[in-house]
Amino acid sequence: ATFLYGAAHGEARTLDSIRRELGYFKPNSGDIQWVGGPKSEFLQLSPDEGPPRAVQGEGIVVIGATPWVDNYNVPIFSNDITAVRKIAKRVSGRWGGLHSVQSMALAHGEGIVEVACNLLEPSRVGGSQVQVQIEQLAKEEGLQVGKGYYTDFSQEKIVENYLKLSHNSD
Repeated sequence: ATFLYGAAHGEARTLDSIRRELGYFKPNSGDIQWVGGPKSEFLQLSPDEGPPRAVQGEGIVVIGATPWVDNYNVPIFSNDITAVRKIAKRVSGRWGGLHSVQSMALAHGEGIVEVACNLLEPSRVGGSQVQVQIEQLAKEEGLQVGKGYYTDFSQEKIVENYLKLSHNSD
């Protein structure tokens, strides 16, 4: 089963809407473990291509075309996932937080819950703004925050690395 999003989909469906409809964000135990995809071969959403079922062991494919997205995570030193979910919700543009930011709380190990963010317009709202916002909201909850990090290279870093490589090959 193949699902399309962004410019690859006729109606510019979003990746997070596909994940929501397929149950990707639903906890499967103790409110902190995430399913990561459909648990059943019967899909609640019709795929754009391929069979209407997810074959166990093969899964699904999601293909999209979007502008650059940065992924920025901020650790919060707490086991209180409910409090961190509240912070994540207040950071998310979907709920009136920072424009073009999608966020959710994810358990990251003993004593740490992260606010995981997709920065849909990183030139408009970057990691430093997200960091400041989360620090302010965590302070209101009496929680300590660690330094956030990008889960991959930023767009600028990739361009910088490319330019270094191309310069070195001359």
